[in-house]
Amino acid sequence: MDRKRTFGLVLPMALALSACGGGGGSGQSSPQPQPPAQPAASIVPVEGPARDLPADYASYNFNLLRVSGQVESAALVQGLRALNPGGLRIPGGTPGETWSWSRGGLRPPPYPGLPAGSGFSAEIEAISGLTPSVVDRLLDQVGTPALLSANMLTADLDENIADIRAFRAVGQPITRLELGNEEYFRTPNPRARFPTADQYAAAAAAWSSQMKRDVGGLSIAAISPPPLRTVGVPFDDWMDALDRSGAWATIDAVAVHPYFDLAGQTPLASPQSAEAFVASLIRHDDTFLARVRQRLPAGKAIWITEWNVFETQSAPVTGGSWIGGLGAAARALNFLDHSAVDLSVFHVAIGERQWSALVTPDGLAADFTEGRPLVTSAPPFAQTAYGAALSLLGEAVRGGGTAQRLGLGQDEASKPLFGYRFRSLNGEVRSLFLNATPGSVAVRANGRARQLSAPYGAGVSSGAGVIRRDFPISGESLDLPAFSITLVTP
Repeated sequence: MDRKRTFGLVLPMALALSACGGGGGSGQSSPQPQPPAQPAASIVPVEGPARDLPADYASYNFNLLRVSGQVESAALVQGLRALNPGGLRIPGGTPGETWSWSRGGLRPPPYPGLPAGSGFSAEIEAISGLTPSVVDRLLDQVGTPALLSANMLTADLDENIADIRAFRAVGQPITRLELGNEEYFRTPNPRARFPTADQYAAAAAAWSSQMKRDVGGLSIAAISPPPLRTVGVPFDDWMDALDRSGAWATIDAVAVHPYFDLAGQTPLASPQSAEAFVASLIRHDDTFLARVRQRLPAGKAIWITEWNVFETQSAPVTGGSWIGGLGAAARALNFLDHSAVDLSVFHVAIGERQWSALVTPDGLAADFTEGRPLVTSAPPFAQTAYGAALSLLGEAVRGGGTAQRLGLGQDEASKPLFGYRFRSLNGEVRSLFLNATPGSVAVRANGRARQLSAPYGAGVSSGAGVIRRDFPISGESLDLPAFSITLVTP
């Protein structure tokens, strides 16, 4: 990690505070009371160095196939707007590998030179009409730009350049472009198109050079496999190939997907295990990003274009619970500690029920309260735990500007307590505090607070557990309850 540090000036007089929030959740039959917190010292935040913050920092992967029949829906627009997205990655991950923007959906197989189909059902392959003009209207209503995921498997360079021009012709400012999606996996089509890392690197060099000549105004990222586990082509082999290709002359960033694997782990059974879970996420990301940074040429950025946790509905660990959402917001804040990271694209805005920021169009959501895999009814496009926590982050970073770490006297990789101050381009200051520990903490702050807190295992989309407060801060003392996130504005 390139900028982790501990600040903090602790006042000698402690403020006696009782614990807030509850402790029930996964693995227990009902919410249990939190253990009494020790009196918490009032902490004076000390600002670290400022770093630039792009306007689209807090973005979302947006699988357009999930909303194919809903693009005119006011509920969809309202749900997306409520997330405060900096941007939306379209057409979204794997669909981008077989997408045709002229058709407005997946191009049906066969694909010349490739052995396999799209991997989607015939019903999904038949969806069309999501053209640049249709998607542009949705993006305009939401008030957010697009990060374009290029199709390097079933479309050629000229078609991708035409796609960029089509979006710009309808007024959509495509300024970020990612060259493909996870082509390092050795599934049949990526293996056939890019048998080696050198062949991907050569294509990345040629495509980025031609795109910048023909359309300009683009920041372009090459993709990279994860450095901590081998999922196909090893990380170092892939990065070696990019180095040999000369691609860095016209490539601005590398796009990575730091997923965290919960497969085989047991459900969280106590507030302490919930705290340890978030701390383990931070340690994982610190190690992952430090490893990427070691191989990155000077002046190049890291784009995190997908991230979440792997778990299944049949064996949940965090699922749709509050600690999952709080952990996601903690990770996005911690990414800011890595100065090369200038994009955080959460997976996903709308998608699989166990990790979606919004309830899916079918009105069903994951709720693993009490440790049981459960699908519950909820309003379509309502916020899940992920969406609720990340929406406050989106509001905090809206418009970009600068970001500064607030020193709360903690190493977040062992005790997940975060503070960040954001200054927008017009000078407005917002602060975001996240407490993923079982005890309350007091900090000095001024202004008005908007706060979400809940028992760590509460399900949010089902309407259970979350406490929402909006209040003026009295006497410069702000209480951060256990398992809470708090936005402070003037």
